[in-house]
Amino acid sequence: MNFAIIAASTKEGAMALYHEVAARAWEILKAVFRHPEMLWVIIPVIISMVLISYYFGKYKKEELGWNTAFGNGVVMLFACADLIRYLYAHGLLGWNNYTILVSVVLLEGLALTTLDFLHALPKSFAFALSSGMTVNAILIFLIVLVYGQIPLDYITAVAVTFLAAGIVILLRIMQFFELESDME
Repeated sequence: MNFAIIAASTKEGAMALYHEVAARAWEILKAVFRHPEMLWVIIPVIISMVLISYYFGKYKKEELGWNTAFGNGVVMLFACADLIRYLYAHGLLGWNNYTILVSVVLLEGLALTTLDFLHALPKSFAFALSSGMTVNAILIFLIVLVYGQIPLDYITAVAVTFLAAGIVILLRIMQFFELESDME
């Protein structure tokens, strides 16, 4: 067995995967500009994500409350309602990957809303699942994928993972440079 050939083909495969993921990430980013009708639903989600991150950066000792966790689940439901409207209006509501993905997130929103309302999960776990960062990141990418008709495959999954990590890193950097409040 020639390990040099295996190493070379592995390197070539990794580079090809990197280029596919980078191209898909770029396609995801461009989708917002190619489909401006999504701005009506995505801009409030982005603003909410940035403002909530700013708030918790300023008030570092404050934690999410059950009411906020519940509200984040409700936001997820409203965003999914808009996505179902979009799929229906464009003849895409049916047995396809977009409808399944929106349905899964809708069910997640229903579950989060119900579980948060009932305080049914351990607080730290519920707050991690229902945090503005988690809910808004899911919604931002769901909105872009559906409106942009981005192919739903493993390349998209990897690209979304890297883009979401980039967003979280940027928001954490913003929080790092914020002046902490003296107030509790």
